[in-house]
Amino acid sequence: MAISTSHLFVLLSMAVVMYAPSALATNYTVGDDAGWSINVNYTLWAQGKMFNVGDMLIFNYPPGDHNVFKVNGSDFQNCTLPKDGQNALTSGSDVIVLAKPGKKWYICGKEGHCGQGQKLVINVMDMGPANSPLPGGTAPPPPSAATKAVVSAQFGFVALVVAVLGMMML
Repeated sequence: MAISTSHLFVLLSMAVVMYAPSALATNYTVGDDAGWSINVNYTLWAQGKMFNVGDMLIFNYPPGDHNVFKVNGSDFQNCTLPKDGQNALTSGSDVIVLAKPGKKWYICGKEGHCGQGQKLVINVMDMGPANSPLPGGTAPPPPSAATKAVVSAQFGFVALVVAVLGMMML
């Protein structure tokens, strides 16, 4: 059974609609060029960034030199590893998808590293309407130029695919 061009267009249009929300996600390389290391101020790095559900944190470091543990607030403050100790990310290019809103805490479990500042706390926002106010009634900051460029490029590609498919129907 052959699929008609109009059916193909409808199927691909539905795929584009399903893909569109992921185009809004942002990839954050923790520490930017410095990566995940000691002697980096991660509080300063996170300042001014708006982390949303669906965004990704990328922890880059030489494998074996560091690791990443997701911890709770008190373990973060005290640089305490989780009791099971089995949840360390160790690849050197660890990706964490921010799946739920709320505060998130990450530390390096190598001895002394957390105490030297190799720890990150962020607040993840639920992705709501683009112009919804933040708690306290303030408007969210505008997206960065990098975010706009990535989103524009992804939507541009999607628009091109839809346009080509539309022309195929003619």
